[in-house]
Amino acid sequence: MVEKKHKNLLADIRGYIEIMERSGELKFQPSEFFILSTYVSEQNKELPCYFITKKGCDMIANKLTGEKGVLFTAAYVSAFEEMQQTIAAPRHIPEVSPGGLAKLILATRKVMLEAGSSALDVREATKSIYETWRVPVPPVLTKHLPGQISLFERPALEQ
Repeated sequence: MVEKKHKNLLADIRGYIEIMERSGELKFQPSEFFILSTYVSEQNKELPCYFITKKGCDMIANKLTGEKGVLFTAAYVSAFEEMQQTIAAPRHIPEVSPGGLAKLILATRKVMLEAGSSALDVREATKSIYETWRVPVPPVLTKHLPGQISLFERPALEQ
């Protein structure tokens, strides 16, 4: 994107990090800009790379000049704005019919009980299904009465 050789960009980033570390300014933490990592090349060699944060991207963009600088800045500003909009946008959960929700709950219950889950786990999973689909949770799923025994909790009956 910056039309620089990878090795040259790595050298630039190392230089930026060195300057920040030399300055002694506590407000400039290199890890807020660049995070050292590695990747495996096509030749199966482990090589260094950096994850670049938004601050790091800003720094790289501000070091570029001319047409390349303008195009890079425009591209990354647009990408970050799109990402922020995606994160901020309300997620649309498709509507579910009451029959569809009932089938989902029954299937979940059956699978969980066959797998040996406790009634409490099934109740929590059912409650979670209601919450996920933004359907009011029936009161019977929100409270556990003292001494309440589930028919599915056989070990509790044997004790």
